[in-house]
Parts: sequence; structure tokens; C-alpha cells
Amino acid sequence: MKKWLVRILVIVLLAAGLLLIFSPFIKENLIGLLSTRFGHQKVTAGQLEKNNGRNATFDFGTIQAPSLLDTLTGSMQQDPKAMIGRITVQSVGIRLPIMKGTTNSNLLLGATTMRSDQKMGEGNYPLAGHHMRQSGLLFGPLMRVKVGARIVITNLKQDYIYQVTSREIVSETQGNVVAQTNDRRVTLITCDKPTRTPNRLVVSGKLIQVAKHQGK
Repeated sequence: MKKWLVRILVIVLLAAGLLLIFSPFIKENLIGLLSTRFGHQKVTAGQLEKNNGRNATFDFGTIQAPSLLDTLTGSMQQDPKAMIGRITVQSVGIRLPIMKGTTNSNLLLGATTMRSDQKMGEGNYPLAGHHMRQSGLLFGPLMRVKVGARIVITNLKQDYIYQVTSREIVSETQGNVVAQTNDRRVTLITCDKPTRTPNRLVVSGKLIQVAKHQGK
């Protein structure tokens, strides 16, 4: 084999090895940039209401830790018009956009709705989010949330304030956690580990207050 061909092969193998080593770092920093940019973009209540009127896709199979390829692909498919609100859990540092529809691209940006009929402040309002290796990203901080903590979701017209009442680990097949209920609650769902796992952390909270939105 010619020396130049050997050199090219060595360079390719080294590059592949470095990509494999640094891919988690690249992936999670990209996700951090995406979610921060969407979480702080300037939008109006009218824009969010219009976005909420659009159709959405609900693909629960995407609720797994994304690969670098998933992240790169999803970052090119992001849709700003899918944003319908914001969620804040101040006690653990969560401040994310709420995206309509559970899709791979939406999950890279923030929390996603899980039913087409859900409305803030009415019945059960389930939201899904990724659990990443960097504990501060997306829904990873939910691993530290405590009963009694406050969860605030907003459409920039009203703030819906919930108090955490329970947290439990359930099987991914336990789909009743997203079903509609008579009581007014929020249900936050994420993987119990930052890897492929058959279990989910479910954090539930009851609605305790509705207030006019005064934040930015």
C-alpha cells in the first residue's frame, strides 16, 4: 500500500476516533445552545396563541436520549412556530420553551406537549423532555425536584402555578400518565437515566393559582 494512502487512512481513523470521543460534548453543547436561544427569544402572547392553533405530531418513540446524528438532523428541522409557551421550575433551574407536539426536533428545544387536546390550566397538562448527561440541560434537573416545589407554565397571558405533589419512576408503557383527568394538574415526564431506558420519571403537580402574566 502506498505511503500516502496509509497516511490518509490513519488521518481518517484518528478523525473518527476523536469524533466518537467528543460527540457527547458536541451534542449536548448544541442542545444547550438551541434550548437557550428558543427559551429567550422574544415572542408575543398573540404569536403563541396562533402557534397553538396549528396541527402537531406526537411521536412518543422519540422520547429517548438523542444521538449526535439525531441532534444535527433535529437542529436543521426546528420550527419556531411550534412554540406555545414557557415552563419554569425555579427550584431546579428549569426555564424552557413549551413546544406543541412530541417530535425529535421539538424535544431538542424544550418541553413538548403530549396530547392534541391539552389546554393550560384544564385537566391534565402533560409535558415531555429529554434527560441528558449534563444534568442542567432540558428536563435533567427534574431528578432533583422535591415535593412542594412550584412549576409555572405560561402562554404569556396567564401564569398557571402548580405545586409538586408526587414523583415516581414508572414503565415507559404506562401511558395513563398522559391521559386527561378531571382535576387540574401538570405532569412532567423524562427518562430516569440519560441513556436508553425502559423507565420514566413522572413528576405531578396540582394547580394552586392562576395569575395574569407579568414577566418578560
